[in-house]
Amino acid sequence: MKVFLLSLMLSSSFLGYGQRIFSEGTIIYAVSSTVDDKLMNADVKSIQQVKGAHTRVELNSTVGRTITIFNSRDEEGAILQEFGSQKIMIPVTKENLSLRNKKFENIVYEYTGDAKKILDYNCLKATSTLIDGTRIEVYFSKDLLTDNTDIGFQFGSLPGLALEFTSTIGNRSVKYSAVSINFEPVPIQNFDIPTSGYRILSYEESQKKK
Repeated sequence: MKVFLLSLMLSSSFLGYGQRIFSEGTIIYAVSSTVDDKLMNADVKSIQQVKGAHTRVELNSTVGRTITIFNSRDEEGAILQEFGSQKIMIPVTKENLSLRNKKFENIVYEYTGDAKKILDYNCLKATSTLIDGTRIEVYFSKDLLTDNTDIGFQFGSLPGLALEFTSTIGNRSVKYSAVSINFEPVPIQNFDIPTSGYRILSYEESQKKK
């Protein structure tokens, strides 16, 4: 019995060899968009941070930025929109975000067998087509895992972290490419929701303005 338990412990220890849990840190993606294969915008960055149950996704461009902050433990957060002098805060719940990301629900990926290295991580390629016709291509690394599904919600069924992904519908494509990743502690203040300086807009009101 002791020999069996020892063998089981050794097998378990090697099962996750080389894998790293991304439970805290920052990933920066370069974001580019094309229309009819012509580059439209290449000066956009997405900064994704995680600290336990807290996530912060910041999309920066020359015209402004959008920040989504969420605490999966309390199931609440906010979307901050800053464009010029206009600053809007949209409080959100887990249900709001689930509705917002509904098209990614139960997404199923197919593995193509293609592989490449991104930031020295071995990545595999997977693809999927959503119900609205959106084509998703993603390179993910099994060497990086996360237990916080609020980051990369559209990749929940993949056994690893996405380091490059492209979304295409019709003649339009948006590509995210990881340019850096680190595991340095993220200040908890980064996940604070502002208490002033923003005009409050309900989630329902924000959907009507689309």
